Amino acid sequence: MAKKLKRTDILIRVGFFIVAAGVLLLLCPRGAKYQYQFELGKPWQYDLLTADFDFPIYKDKDEFRKERENVLNNKVLYFQYNANTGTNVANSLTSEIKKMVKEANAASVRTNETIHFIEKHEQYIAYLQKELKAIYKAGLMADADFNAVKDNASDHIVIIDSNNMGKSMSKDNLYSISRARNVIETNLPENLHKSWLDEIHLNKFLLANISYDEDMTDKVLAEEYRKVSATQGMVQRGERIIDKGEIVTEQKLKILNSLKQETFDRNLSSQQQYYSTMFGHLMLISFVLAFFFLYTFVFRRDYFMSIRYFTMTLMLITVYFAATSLIVRYTDPDLVYVVPYALVPMIISTFYDTRTAFFTHIIVVLLTLIVVAVPLEFVLLQIPAGMITIFISKDLENRSQLIKCALAIFAIYCLIYLSYGLMLDGDVVVVDKWMFLWFGINGMFLLFAYPFIYLIEKLLGFTSNVTLLELSNTNNTVLRKLSEEAPGTFQHVLQVSNLSADIAAALGANALLARTGALYHDIGKMKNPAFFTENQHKGINPHSQLRPEQSAHVIIDHVKNGVDIARQNTLPQCVIDIIKTHHGKSKTRYFYNTWINNNPGKAVDDARFTYDGPNPMTVEQGIIMICDAIEAASRSLPEYTDETINNLVENIVGGIVDNHYLDDTPIKMNQIREIKDILKDKLKNIYHTRIAYPELKNPQ
Repeated sequence: MAKKLKRTDILIRVGFFIVAAGVLLLLCPRGAKYQYQFELGKPWQYDLLTADFDFPIYKDKDEFRKERENVLNNKVLYFQYNANTGTNVANSLTSEIKKMVKEANAASVRTNETIHFIEKHEQYIAYLQKELKAIYKAGLMADADFNAVKDNASDHIVIIDSNNMGKSMSKDNLYSISRARNVIETNLPENLHKSWLDEIHLNKFLLANISYDEDMTDKVLAEEYRKVSATQGMVQRGERIIDKGEIVTEQKLKILNSLKQETFDRNLSSQQQYYSTMFGHLMLISFVLAFFFLYTFVFRRDYFMSIRYFTMTLMLITVYFAATSLIVRYTDPDLVYVVPYALVPMIISTFYDTRTAFFTHIIVVLLTLIVVAVPLEFVLLQIPAGMITIFISKDLENRSQLIKCALAIFAIYCLIYLSYGLMLDGDVVVVDKWMFLWFGINGMFLLFAYPFIYLIEKLLGFTSNVTLLELSNTNNTVLRKLSEEAPGTFQHVLQVSNLSADIAAALGANALLARTGALYHDIGKMKNPAFFTENQHKGINPHSQLRPEQSAHVIIDHVKNGVDIARQNTLPQCVIDIIKTHHGKSKTRYFYNTWINNNPGKAVDDARFTYDGPNPMTVEQGIIMICDAIEAASRSLPEYTDETINNLVENIVGGIVDNHYLDDTPIKMNQIREIKDILKDKLKNIYHTRIAYPELKNPQ
């Protein structure tokens, strides 16, 4: 019986809808989606395209960036030229030498070196003036400036004179202070002594006549950088651009991208156009999400009531939409095929059902069409991939399914892409080979489904078939302990498990959940195993020492004890719910009837003999309640005939239905009849009469 929606439930789901739509809208492209889709090397799929307006042909981003980088790397350095520096240095040096000669003549003692300097000082002056004239004519700069010029990529500099006129000069002819000193020393005539250059303090007179002008350099560089044009030519209105079937070459790609950019710029320049585009995105997102909500409300009401379901599915939708939008916006649009969209139906089918998985996959694909570059190609690839995933990974229980799924998806991607390419181009050579690499990476990402599913289990409290399969192992700690401490109960749960799984499979329910839940439904009996008939032996019955209400209390407590043990061992909530509901709000009928028989005429306190419940709410919980009651009662039959088994099943199942214990489950009356038929057949097979082997009358 479906739960009634409260006002708060509706408001919560409306909140989910608004938040999801808002987040997806923020991730949408800001402009209108371009009406033409094209790729380099692919044929033009549309009719003749002509220019509706004049527009420039833009260089591609890499070309434009490289041109600007070239300007920065080859910038010309500017220097200020001082024409008076050379003359002033020559005069100062001449005065210094003459001063030194005068002082030497006045000295009382003269060495041979001093006499040499006095006699040759005119030659020193003449040589130094000649060298300095050549150096200053070429240009003398500080060592730091010279090194900067040397490291610069440009082969020349610009000298600005006192008239503010610029002159280009090769940097190979320039002098630094160090180089000028070396040249003067190297060219020094043999009859002149190098030591006197130190005496003169030559370096003190070597002053730079050109100095680096950083402001002028930066100003010119900025101007040159600004001059780098982002365009190369124009397309006139009415000019033919491309016709159907023509291959999109690099030049045509530039023109088409330029037209696309100009179209977007013109649209974005209009605020009304911008808001209209965003409103269109919002309407489309709202319609698609509305279909998703409507599907769950009409066909999967239990999912609609689940906050966890909405959290997981909307999270998956948002994550995949965001990944697609960011890839298209900031990288190569073809990289969207690296994203494992097939993981969506795999996850949904693991926790819910294949129908919901496929519907959710359709929702994800429809929404991502807003941002992908080639929508038709995207749909043709993703829809079959989702279908293949559902076919192969249904009831995901082992790793081989993931490998098969990854290989199948890679194959289906490749085949459909080749078919689509041949349909458009008629030539397999034109197909983009990189796409096959993206398909391969996509398949590899699917192999990480297990850890992703495990993460969702832990974050949102879901339980996958993989976890249920692990728990159904009878070597599990809890089940092994049950077999040791309550062996009769262990045999009972094995039988209930087999019956429940068969019925669940026949009804289309989760057979693995039914099997696993049945294995754990009576683990609470480990606390007081001797109080349960299946564990009693040698005629010892501890209930003989207790009053009926006390015995009922011990029996009822096995449900609470089972829940405690399950939580201590971190069993999934779905298993705990089965433990809670496997008796529902039924009575411990044996002790209830005993109390009434022992106390005729007295009012009975029903609560003391009634389980706390709740009653079963899912198909699997209802099946286990029925199988538990049938299996336990079948052990008390005096004989096993078709009649006794049929009567047992009809009475037990009929009593459960008549007492309304299954009213909260979605089990229908035709399914009740199917359950009865299966139980009758199974019990007859379990308790069939075996043939007695004849003894030999005359042994050989």
